[in-house]
Amino acid sequence: MNKISLRKILILLLVILLLSRTGKILQLFSGLDFNGILTLEPLRDSPQEGRFLVTLGLFALAFITMFVLLNRRK
Repeated sequence: MNKISLRKILILLLVILLLSRTGKILQLFSGLDFNGILTLEPLRDSPQEGRFLVTLGLFALAFITMFVLLNRRK
Protein backbone atom coordinates (compact mmCIF):
# COMPACT_ATOMS: atom_id res chain seq x y z
CA MET A 1 0.00 0.00 0.00
CA ASN A 2 1.37 3.40 -0.96
CA LYS A 3 2.06 5.90 1.78
CA ILE A 4 0.57 9.37 1.46
CA SER A 5 2.91 12.03 2.76
CA LEU A 6 1.79 14.82 5.06
CA ARG A 7 3.18 17.36 2.60
CA LYS A 8 0.83 16.17 -0.15
CA ILE A 9 -2.15 16.33 2.20
CA LEU A 10 -1.27 19.88 3.30
CA ILE A 11 -0.82 21.04 -0.31
CA LEU A 12 -4.18 19.53 -1.23
CA LEU A 13 -5.89 21.24 1.72
CA LEU A 14 -4.28 24.56 0.76
CA VAL A 15 -5.48 24.21 -2.84
CA ILE A 16 -9.01 23.38 -1.67
CA LEU A 17 -8.99 26.37 0.69
CA LEU A 18 -7.78 28.73 -2.05
CA LEU A 19 -10.35 27.41 -4.51
CA SER A 20 -13.14 27.91 -1.98
CA ARG A 21 -12.06 31.55 -1.43
CA THR A 22 -11.54 32.40 -5.11
CA GLY A 23 -14.39 34.94 -5.16
CA LYS A 24 -13.01 36.91 -2.22
CA ILE A 25 -9.47 36.79 -3.61
CA LEU A 26 -10.63 38.12 -6.99
CA GLN A 27 -12.66 40.82 -5.25
CA LEU A 28 -9.54 41.86 -3.32
CA PHE A 29 -7.41 42.11 -6.47
CA SER A 30 -10.08 44.05 -8.34
CA GLY A 31 -10.21 46.58 -5.49
CA LEU A 32 -6.45 47.15 -5.30
CA ASP A 33 -4.77 50.05 -7.06
CA PHE A 34 -1.68 48.60 -8.72
CA ASN A 35 0.00 51.99 -9.20
CA GLY A 36 1.11 52.14 -5.56
CA ILE A 37 1.27 48.43 -4.74
CA LEU A 38 4.95 48.50 -3.76
CA THR A 39 4.19 50.84 -0.86
CA LEU A 40 1.39 48.65 0.56
CA GLU A 41 -0.69 51.84 0.85
CA PRO A 42 -3.78 50.28 -0.84
CA LEU A 43 -4.06 47.84 2.07
CA ARG A 44 -5.40 50.58 4.32
CA ASP A 45 -8.57 50.82 2.25
CA SER A 46 -8.90 47.10 1.54
CA PRO A 47 -11.19 44.82 3.54
CA GLN A 48 -9.92 42.94 6.57
CA GLU A 49 -9.82 39.64 4.65
CA GLY A 50 -7.53 41.23 2.09
CA ARG A 51 -5.12 42.50 4.72
CA PHE A 52 -5.10 39.06 6.32
CA LEU A 53 -4.36 37.39 2.97
CA VAL A 54 -1.47 39.76 2.21
CA THR A 55 -0.06 39.38 5.72
CA LEU A 56 -0.28 35.61 5.46
CA GLY A 57 1.50 35.72 2.10
CA LEU A 58 4.30 37.89 3.47
CA PHE A 59 4.81 35.56 6.43
CA ALA A 60 4.87 32.55 4.10
CA LEU A 61 7.43 34.28 1.88
CA ALA A 62 9.63 35.08 4.88
CA PHE A 63 9.31 31.52 6.22
CA ILE A 64 10.19 29.93 2.88
CA THR A 65 13.14 32.29 2.42
CA MET A 66 14.52 31.46 5.87
CA PHE A 67 13.96 27.74 5.28
CA VAL A 68 15.83 27.81 1.97
CA LEU A 69 18.69 29.87 3.40
CA LEU A 70 19.09 27.59 6.42
CA ASN A 71 19.02 24.43 4.29
CA ARG A 72 21.80 25.73 2.03
CA ARG A 73 24.16 26.02 5.02
CA LYS A 74 24.51 22.23 5.35
